[in-house]
Amino acid sequence: MPGTNSHGRRDFLRTTTAAGTVALSGLAGCASILGGGGGGSSGPLNVAVYGGVFQEVMEEQLFEPFREQVDYEVESEAQPTSEEALTQYENAVSAGEAPVDVAIMANTGVLQGMNSDLWHVWDSGDFENTQYIQDSLLRESDDGLVSIGALSWYINLVQNTDVIEDPVDSWEALWDSQYEDQLGLLTYASNSFLLEVTANVHFDGKDVLNTRDGILDVLEKLEEVKPQANFWYANEAEFQQRLRDGQVPAGMLYNDVTLVMQDEGAPVQTNFVEEGSILDSGHWVTLASTDLADEAREFIDFASRPEIQDRVAENLYTSPTIERQHSGIDDETYETIAGPGPSEAIVPKYELYVGDDSDWVSEQWNEFIINN
Repeated sequence: MPGTNSHGRRDFLRTTTAAGTVALSGLAGCASILGGGGGGSSGPLNVAVYGGVFQEVMEEQLFEPFREQVDYEVESEAQPTSEEALTQYENAVSAGEAPVDVAIMANTGVLQGMNSDLWHVWDSGDFENTQYIQDSLLRESDDGLVSIGALSWYINLVQNTDVIEDPVDSWEALWDSQYEDQLGLLTYASNSFLLEVTANVHFDGKDVLNTRDGILDVLEKLEEVKPQANFWYANEAEFQQRLRDGQVPAGMLYNDVTLVMQDEGAPVQTNFVEEGSILDSGHWVTLASTDLADEAREFIDFASRPEIQDRVAENLYTSPTIERQHSGIDDETYETIAGPGPSEAIVPKYELYVGDDSDWVSEQWNEFIINN
């Protein structure tokens, strides 16, 4: 389903270890979300984030420093999948309740929530530190500011270096018979963003995706990658294991995930792509039904501080959402987590997976890529 699988990039944090820390169960916190732990003026500020090691790092690098500066209680909750979260939030907002106050949502989830009036709308002047955030990561509706970039990540081409020595660093590899039956690729249009990759590499850019005829042209070209695909994966952990073992020696995977695998000693390499890696992001949103809007604003503003953005990025291998000139991360580290930077990346056309044509896009994707 469109827009329901972008959360998958965090599944690895529920099952793997990083820096010697055992991942917590990311879904363990769902019970507390379902139980409605916050949203009342007498309750704590509840913030939903991805679970596991991600939540542990956010606790240390974001939540603890924030708690030291405020005189109210703040709790982090493990975010369920985007689809589950949106269903919970829609039911809660319609009932005037707020199971959480603030949440990280992928772009497609933000757009879906906007269509249902789920999010609190801010004035641009409500925040001091959004001036540092990249303009493209400040999403607005006709009424005002809806979401603020929390963190970003890159989908790169990766390889097992025991099997493939030369860097796989061009999207052209997907069409190269040299890699026949060797690639692991994300299985959904809405999380692989291969429509956008194909449009950028073989057409004149994403404008070709503005019409159904153009999308069909792109899908016909994308069909040519199928001989190179060993399998299309929805379970990220499954590809990680096959990549680690060399069973599937190359493919597309998140840069931060691959760096974690390197830390664990896996013979893997992550490559920022010549034509541009895929840049995706998660955004802070606030439920429209919260009674803690002032506290939510204060938290998001704190999370947007350059030094906090840097701390989170350096510890998660994600990319900060602040403009490069405001980051104190050294050039070598920045290149490791963000390559040449957002200006060189392929940014998805999210409206394809949320708008009026989203069901049609999903159907055509399955017909061209998955089912035949």
